[in-house]
Formats: sequence, C-alpha cells, structure tokens
Amino acid sequence: MTLDKQLAKTPLKYRRYFRWKYKLPVRGRVYVDRPLEEIMRIDGVKNKETYYSWEKTEQYKHLIDLLIQSHAANDLIDMYNAMLDKAKKGDARAVNTVIKLQKSIAQNIKQNTNNNIIEDDEEEEDDLII
Repeated sequence: MTLDKQLAKTPLKYRRYFRWKYKLPVRGRVYVDRPLEEIMRIDGVKNKETYYSWEKTEQYKHLIDLLIQSHAANDLIDMYNAMLDKAKKGDARAVNTVIKLQKSIAQNIKQNTNNNIIEDDEEEEDDLII
C-alpha cells in the first residue's frame, strides 16, 4: 500500500498533522508552511497532546514506515544513476553493482505486480448480495 492510500484511510485531523509535520504536499500542490496552532484550529484540536498520543499508535508507525520506504525508493534511483555513470566509464565494480540493482529492481517489480493484482481483486468485492 502506498503512503497516499494509507493516509486516505487516516482521520482528517491526523492526516493533516502528518502532512504538516513531514511537509508533504497535498494532491500535487506545493506544501505551505503553517504554524501547528493553525492546523489545530482548522481541525478543532484543543491540545497538542492529541497529536503526540497518536504518534505512539501503530497507525502512525505504519505511516512512518511508508514514508521512509518512499524516500528509500528515491534514494535508490539516485544511487542507481550514480553507479550507472561509473559503469559507463568502465568501472568494473560499478558494472557488477548496476547488474545486481537491475536484477533486484526487476524482482521488486514482479513482486509488486503480483501484489497489486491481489489488492485489485480484493477491492472489487463490494459485499452486495444478489
């Protein structure tokens, strides 16, 4: 599951706080920096402890894991491009690294494709009785 899909399932006040805390854009719009007090006012939250308590939940931890995973994917692209440049210049170790990365990426794509097929099948069930 992607970070955006998981955030969509998160209550609005926590979703807005999470996006504020990690400066995440909303629907492609540029992040606008606001004070926490403004976020609290918008959501009707009276005490910061509401957010701090939520940060101790499994839901929050899962969102953090997804956030880190998305950053890791971007870092992997940067590393791949750096290794590819070295490999094109003839660095034998870089060539081996690029080949390993390509195999790993191909495996991940295959695994994610299989997982997405399973998730799509699950989403089609609507529990309607005919």
